[in-house]
Amino acid sequence: MPISDSSIFASKSFTFIVQGKPLQVHAALISDCSDPLDRMINGQMSEAQQGFALLEDVDEGTFVRFIRWAYSKDYPAAEHTLAKPEDKTNTQASKSETSKETVVVIEDVDDAWGSFGTKKDKKKKKHSSSSKGSLKESFIHQYESSWGMFPDYLLPTPRGNKSPLEDYTEVFLGHARMYVFAEKYDIQSLKKLALDKLQHTLSIYTLYPQRVGDITALLRYVYANTTETVDGTNDVRTMLAHYIGTEMETLIQDGEIKDLMLEDGEMLGDFLKMFALRVN
Repeated sequence: MPISDSSIFASKSFTFIVQGKPLQVHAALISDCSDPLDRMINGQMSEAQQGFALLEDVDEGTFVRFIRWAYSKDYPAAEHTLAKPEDKTNTQASKSETSKETVVVIEDVDDAWGSFGTKKDKKKKKHSSSSKGSLKESFIHQYESSWGMFPDYLLPTPRGNKSPLEDYTEVFLGHARMYVFAEKYDIQSLKKLALDKLQHTLSIYTLYPQRVGDITALLRYVYANTTETVDGTNDVRTMLAHYIGTEMETLIQDGEIKDLMLEDGEMLGDFLKMFALRVN
């Protein structure tokens, strides 16, 4: 039975110390949304006796967003930052090299990553832009249908990026950290919200070649802090695997992405599954 507002605001306060900063909340509100946190506040643990808990596994920004969610059932995304513009000459050279690499990767994709399943005629075919567009549309459709909006309200539309200078690393990591926090403390509705927000943002995100690092940072964090996907589970790894499928041409041009996948066997396995689907 949901706790009443009057009970929440009449409850005692409890202090969480996050990155050295004490943050006070209404104890009843936090204990109501998480069994592990409830045991910390009201159980036999030393934290319950002393009236405060030191959280060493969460950053201040994530915990503040969690508190915002606890009171309002929503939280704001982290802010993007602006990267410094590159030298004009280097930028033009980079664009030229990117253009050349794109043709090679798309036309010789079997040679670059190996072939899967039945070998096909090696006659080169150019992928049309509508092919990539349909993949992106499929990803958006998956968000709207399979993952979906919350039944009681619509999620606010996230801000889409406008240029290659807009760094969305913290935007993505903010949602991913919230997902990991909610998973650890068994807050299923918050976990789903963080997942929906992340996928919604990715579905309208323009992946410029200069911004592949934003996705690399997201993949690195997720695979380091979540467990392997169970078949049929709609989790953050499953969602990211589908995203990789929509942006494969851009992602496989990046050396850091390749190195990361060679370091992480589970990530490479998920990538190869999507690659096999694309090739077939």
